[in-house]
Order: sequence, then structure tokens, then C-alpha cells
Amino acid sequence: MAAPPEHTQFAYRALKEMGVWDAPPASAARTLAAPAQAAKALKYSANGRFLAWAAGDEVRVADAQTLAPVATIARAGVVDVRFSPKGTYVVTWERFSKPADGSAGHNLLVWDAASGAARGGFVHRTFSEDALQWTDDERHCAKLFPGEVRFYAPGALDAAALTLRVDGAASFSVSPGRAPSVAVFVPERGSKPALLRMYAVGAFARPTASKTFFKAEKVDFYWHRLGTSLLVLTQTDVDNTGRSYYGESSLYFLAAAGTFDCRVVLDREGPIHDVAWSPDEKEFAVVYGFMPAKAALFNHRAEPVFDLGTAPRNLVRFNPHGRVLAVAGFGNLSGAIDLWDRKKLAKICSIDAHGASLCAWAPDGRYLMAATLSPRLRVDNGIRIWHYSGALVHSQPIDELYHVEWRPAPPARFPQRAALSPVPPGIAVRSPAPPAKPAGAYRPPHARSRPAADSPRSLSDMAERKVFGAAVPGAARVPVGASAEMVAKAAEKKRTRNRKKPKDAEPAPPAAPQPAEPLSEVDALKRIRQLKKKLAQIDALAARRDAGDALEVNQLAKIESRPLIDAEIAALAAKFSSLSA
Repeated sequence: MAAPPEHTQFAYRALKEMGVWDAPPASAARTLAAPAQAAKALKYSANGRFLAWAAGDEVRVADAQTLAPVATIARAGVVDVRFSPKGTYVVTWERFSKPADGSAGHNLLVWDAASGAARGGFVHRTFSEDALQWTDDERHCAKLFPGEVRFYAPGALDAAALTLRVDGAASFSVSPGRAPSVAVFVPERGSKPALLRMYAVGAFARPTASKTFFKAEKVDFYWHRLGTSLLVLTQTDVDNTGRSYYGESSLYFLAAAGTFDCRVVLDREGPIHDVAWSPDEKEFAVVYGFMPAKAALFNHRAEPVFDLGTAPRNLVRFNPHGRVLAVAGFGNLSGAIDLWDRKKLAKICSIDAHGASLCAWAPDGRYLMAATLSPRLRVDNGIRIWHYSGALVHSQPIDELYHVEWRPAPPARFPQRAALSPVPPGIAVRSPAPPAKPAGAYRPPHARSRPAADSPRSLSDMAERKVFGAAVPGAARVPVGASAEMVAKAAEKKRTRNRKKPKDAEPAPPAAPQPAEPLSEVDALKRIRQLKKKLAQIDALAARRDAGDALEVNQLAKIESRPLIDAEIAALAAKFSSLSA
């Protein structure tokens, strides 16, 4: 008998409910037991074996397939839950509060996933997703301390097994893969450039790779899934040139073995919005530049391979097989998603995911999820799933949706087809919701029955027209809330002011124009210097235009004004020569 087809699954967390869906090609919902208090966290283990959530004064671990209970951790106040790579351990974080006895209260705790037994903990005052990082084999977990990164064995968290000392270390990242490396970043200080070093875990005598760069106050690490290559996105909070509100950013490529490193050369100015490695090949995609941004593919030598076009986009995601690429514009952009066939380097379709704030591929690589989450948007929250052909196959509105994620599964479980397949039979393809018609200007209920031109525009206008009473032709404009006595006093003051004005006073004749003072030699020199500065600015703008940069209308007009400035300089030069003579 043939094995049943593999199905994907996703879990969601909302204000009043949690649930698990068997995603396409199946479509069935299972609601988790509603906790007495709203759940604060929901997370699958990386191998897809367990599902954990924190609610009220406990953390529950369940089998992801059957939802049968596995363990219960009695711990109140937990706001984040994570698993170690193999799902052996659960890591919880709660807001830090100093105990009354003055002792160091641990708020970053490690638990056994199968039994719920405590293994140890640390003090970590500020939440961060990478506070505790693991090697894929779970032999070590690592945490950053002032000037050093400490590695612990999971069974002995009270003392560090290994210590990597790097003065001024601000962040670090442990690579995936069988031979893990650790990258440590030191931001620039004064005239010293920023520094990034890579070490093999357990061999800290000398780095395997090192790179220095300026204009780097913080970095984001992007490891290839094998841990052999690293992309480092450097950022500053302020752009000293004034061209970008979001600071400056650069992208660097480093091989973990130290055999190659370079800066990724990008042909557009502006911020780097997103970076993503292809899971199948040693190539990566970058979305960069001022809006409309450009998306491009680069190979393992950081050389451009293919231009994915220019559009309002700020996010890029490969599907788990690396065959289909999604380039999207979320946040304050329209929510459009372009799907590309990596093999044919051709666009498959475009999807409208307006309002979405999350984009994720299913483990089978055939379905793309977009979700609108709270608190970023508190209306139209819900989940939508598309087949990579562009067909909408699932749409579920959920009030105050906080989190949703796919259940992880190895891509090998879902064999890749030679050609992109159509929507499987038996799946109902849904029609996208029609765009909402513009509502127009708001009109209060009492004004909706009359033409717009006849509606009062303000409270004063309402009082003048006597909207709430009989209209009086020729009535004076009366402020809302004014009594008859106040109106009479205001009218008397106005009559008094009018009596004091002279009736036969004639307007003063306009002042005769004063003859312009002759231009001195010093003034002529100053004016020539000012005009030459303008010419230098025009030359710089012309060079940017010739290089292909898009200029503003006022900048193009400035370039066109060059003949007038040349003529004025020539006239001033002639006048200056006559003054010198």
C-alpha cells in the first residue's frame, strides 16, 4: 500500500485562540485548548517534532503531529519560547526583575523538552532572539558577555566549557553546519575601524578569517546553510552625507575558511533592504537602493548574475528547494509579491498581499503564506496562502492575530519536480477579494441626506446657516455657543472702531524707487565666487545624470540654468575689468 501523501502544517496564535491547520493539499483545523490567559509565545522545534506555547503560569510542550501533551513547565511570566536545534531543550525568557534578596535572578532558562526538568539559566536583561545560540549538534550553547563569548555544555550550564575573548565584542553569531564557526563583531571606536573575526568553535588561538571596515555600528549575520560562507550587513544609524534617513549600509562576503572576502559592489545608492541565501546553490539575492529598489542575484564570488528588476520591494525569500524566488514589498509598501522561476530566470506571476507583514514558504516549496499581524495592523488580520502559480488556495480571517509559522520539515520529504506543477486537483482556488471602493470624505449623519455642496463645513458654518433651527436670511455670522449679550457687545466695539477711523484720509503715495547703488569691485568678486559654486553643483548633478541616476525636477531645472549663469559671470567679469581699469 502506498504511503499517504505528506502534508504541511502551520500553527497560529491570536488574542483569544490558538490553533493548528493542516495546510494544502489538506485543509483541516485543530484548535488548541484555549488558555485562561492569552498565550504569549508559540514555537515549533527546528526538526518539527514538538510544538510549545506559553500561557499564564506554565509552558506546555506537545507532539506537533498529534498535539498529545509531552511536558508541562510550571513557570509564570514567560514571554518567549525557543528550542535547541534538535529539539532536546526548551529555552524560555521572561522580563528581568531583581529579587528582593538582591540575588541574581535568572530569566533566561534552559529546560529538558521531554521531561520539563530545569537545566540551568542566565541573566539576560534585554530580549533578543539570539541571546543563546547553539551548534547544530547541540554540543555547545553560547552567550555573549562583556569582552567574551562563553560556550557551555547543555548538561553543565553553571561553568563555561570554552571562552573566546574579544575586547569590545558587541554581537556574535554561531554558524550552522557540521563544523561550526563563530563570528564576532566589534564596532568602530573613534578612529579605529570596525572588526569582524571568525573562529572555528574550540580553536580560538587564531581566527580563520578577519575583516575590518568603517561605517559599521551594528551588523546582521547571514550564514549559508552549510556554514561555509557568511554575508555581513553593516549599518549606521546616521548617514553623514544626508542622502538617507535610515543611515548607511554595506554588504560584505566572507568565506569561513578565510580563503576569500570582499565587499559586495551594488550599482545603486541607498539602503540595503534584505538579503537571502539560496538553499540549493551558493548564490544569494539582495534588494537594495532607494525606492523603487532593485533586486539582483549574485554568485559565490559576489558577482552579479541576474537583474530581477526595479520595483517598490524590500523583502526576498527563496523557497526551500531554491527553485522559486519571492520578491515582495511589505511594511509601508503596497504588499505586492513577484514570484520568479530561478531555473528559467523568468517571472511566474505577481500576487497582491496588501497589508501583509509576514511572508514565509511552506516546507514543500509549493505554497507561500502571507499574514497580516497585530499590533502592526489591528484590522483585516488573517492568513492567506497561494500556490506558486499565483492561485489563492487558502484565506482565513482571524481577529487580532499575533503570530503564525509553518511546521519545519526537511525539503527532501517533498521531492522537487522537474517542472513547476499546477495546483493539485481537489484544492478549491479562491477568488481574491475585490479592492475596496474609496469611501470619500466623512459626512455626519445629519448631512448625508442633502447634497455635498449644501453641507456645512464647520460648526461656525452650521451656526450661520441655522442648521438646527429656522434659517434667517441675511443673519450675521454667530459663533457657536455665543449668547445674545456677547454678540451685542462685539457689535458695539466694531462700531466704535469704525467711528475712530478718518473717513477722508487718502492713501499714502507709493515710495519712489531708489536708484540701485553702483556695484563695487569687492561685490563683483563675491558674486562671481557664488556663481562659480553654483556651476560646481551643476557639474556634479550633470555627472550623476550621465551615470544614470534619477534626478528630481528641480535638479534638472538647475542643470538647464547653466547658460544663464555663464552669461552672468561673463557680464560681471567685464564689469570687474572696467572697474579695475
